[in-house]
Amino acid sequence: MVHLPDDLVLLLRNRPELSAASSPEVLERLLARPELAVPALLDLDTDCHTVSQAVQTAGGEIARADLAAMLHDPRGRLDEVLGTLAEQGLITLDGGTVRSPHQPGLWAHPFGLGRPLREFAKKVTAEALKVVVKAHGGNAQGRKADLVTRADELLRDGAALRANAAKLPRTVRELLEKMAAGPPVVERIVYGSVSRSDPVQRLVDAGFMIRDGWEVEMPREVALALRGDGWKPALTGQPDVPARSCPESDGVGAALAALDRVEALAELAGTETIAELKSGGVGVRELRRLAKALGLPEQEAVCWLDVAAGADLVASELGERLVSTTLVDDWLARSPDARWRELADAWLSLPQAPTYRVVGCCEEHMEPMPPPYAFECAAGPIRRAVLETLRTLPTGLGADAAGLRAAVDWRTRATKEAVPAAGEFVAAALREGELLGIVAGGALTTIGRAILSDGERDDDDGVGALFPAPATTTTLQNDLTAIVSGIPAPDLAAFLNGCADLESRDRASVWRFSDKTIRRALDAGTDAGTLLDGLATFSAKAVPQPLRYLVTDTARKHGTIRVTAAPSVVIATDPAVITELCGARALRKLGLRAIAPTVAVGALSPDETLRLLRQSGHAPVGMSSDGTIKAESVRRRRLPVDAEPPADPAAAAAAILRGEPTDPVGEALALAAVTGEPVVIVWQRREHYMEDLSVVGEAVTGFCHDCGTIHVFQRAKIKKAYLL
Repeated sequence: MVHLPDDLVLLLRNRPELSAASSPEVLERLLARPELAVPALLDLDTDCHTVSQAVQTAGGEIARADLAAMLHDPRGRLDEVLGTLAEQGLITLDGGTVRSPHQPGLWAHPFGLGRPLREFAKKVTAEALKVVVKAHGGNAQGRKADLVTRADELLRDGAALRANAAKLPRTVRELLEKMAAGPPVVERIVYGSVSRSDPVQRLVDAGFMIRDGWEVEMPREVALALRGDGWKPALTGQPDVPARSCPESDGVGAALAALDRVEALAELAGTETIAELKSGGVGVRELRRLAKALGLPEQEAVCWLDVAAGADLVASELGERLVSTTLVDDWLARSPDARWRELADAWLSLPQAPTYRVVGCCEEHMEPMPPPYAFECAAGPIRRAVLETLRTLPTGLGADAAGLRAAVDWRTRATKEAVPAAGEFVAAALREGELLGIVAGGALTTIGRAILSDGERDDDDGVGALFPAPATTTTLQNDLTAIVSGIPAPDLAAFLNGCADLESRDRASVWRFSDKTIRRALDAGTDAGTLLDGLATFSAKAVPQPLRYLVTDTARKHGTIRVTAAPSVVIATDPAVITELCGARALRKLGLRAIAPTVAVGALSPDETLRLLRQSGHAPVGMSSDGTIKAESVRRRRLPVDAEPPADPAAAAAAILRGEPTDPVGEALALAAVTGEPVVIVWQRREHYMEDLSVVGEAVTGFCHDCGTIHVFQRAKIKKAYLL
């Protein structure tokens, strides 16, 4: 009989990797796979670990009342913890019985305890049991079964066992206490005789440990006796956080700034080259140039690079440069709150800390990694633990990194796996959360609480109402600036970017007009009349006279010089201009020589000739081969990227329930996709050895080692597949 969680949709939302299951039977087998369950379990808090170990200690199945009796639960957290474990598919609740689908269990040594003595009896000799019985004052004669019973009784006498331990030398007693706290196993590879003065051997001779091959292990009964009568593992709940008062914030200001930063980065990546190192990532020198171009500190520029890459707004082209992707235009067309959600979701799912890009597992792995590529480290789980801890604080209270540390340690084991970097990872989560508007002053903002809320988020969470509507008009000033309050609408931003330079971004954005920017608009193919009409359309009031003069005066000079190919021909309406150009020292590099009163021939290409003429303050235009003016619009590169469809747990749950009960092909594909194991797919009478498999709808994609390329197969046409 298949045992599935009551809320299958919630399970798939918590563990999306299980969506690859093709039927309830396959899902049940996936739930029983320890390698899939361990990452989900380690992402839970200490109390969840305690209950999971208790269930395993009880043999994988225990009545809820008996489980409660095993634990010290002063805060009454057991029901909540059981619910969390069930939502993750780590246990099943059947009436009053708690079951684990994993046998023998997920923990090597639950609670730091070794195996019960009776399990040793299957492997150790009678002589080893005699040592235990004799050391604790028992009769060492008899059959092996009698010795096991006698040893079990002796080791359960806590008072006598602690009295014998007190007689040991100090160094041996310290080792005994350490082993009793866990882990209970020490490896001892010894050839020949062992010195009787060796501390481990002293514990073996004293009957506190038993040798099993190359390992020496402390029986469970010994550890429990040494821990004291009545010892129980405790459910402690989250440690108290030393909170401080902080002003409430909706976070919208920082969120709008984040949108501006990422938009500027995407624009820069589409018009300029962001070079990568040969080894991958953006180097220090290029990062400094990028930060200067964006007007940001280097650390913040790295953060936006990571977030933009995580949202697939920038990507690598042939491993040589970062380029904006085709998803940018769709992202820019969305509402401000939808754009911000996408950036926030990308940050929340990053495995690394953008502002502290180290692996951090040990001192040898503290070297910063170049952005924006992701890599596995403890920063992701620590970030989630920091935000979940902040969620427990009442509105108006916040905490710093030091104050959060104890609660974060309780919520995730990742801090123990990255001891050198754990503190910095906590600080990085707060720092990056501030940049995105999720955190302000060590407390969650209004939009931060909304995006971290449980269950599916919808349009009714109030976040959209907090963001201002995109501005459709601008205020034109006499000082040749345009001011837009809030976020400009896409068409307004495109218009201003085409005829002005963006000077600053904040709650309001400021663009500045100059003869250079007006020439840029004219070079793109517009004329003075069209430009003035556009300004009048987008302006909240009449176009100021200084701006009108700038447009008409620049347009009057524009195009008086024209450049065509041969390799370049310069044509002017005034013969004096040709004379001036041919004699100018600054333009000597062009090698201009007059061949007619209004025509000169140059030695450089038309593009280089146009660049140097504009650099000298002139307003030339390019000409096509047919004599017409060539429009020069800004070239924005876009790297083609396919958008991944959003996860739909409800649809995945329905597909699983519709699946065929016996589907060996579906099971093999699902296991390969989830576990990463290699799989052989038989396609058109040929076997394909596949790895890195993914199953999305009816498409099965993976790398084929036999063909040396990536294959995409139709799921329905795969008749045979098997794991290796």
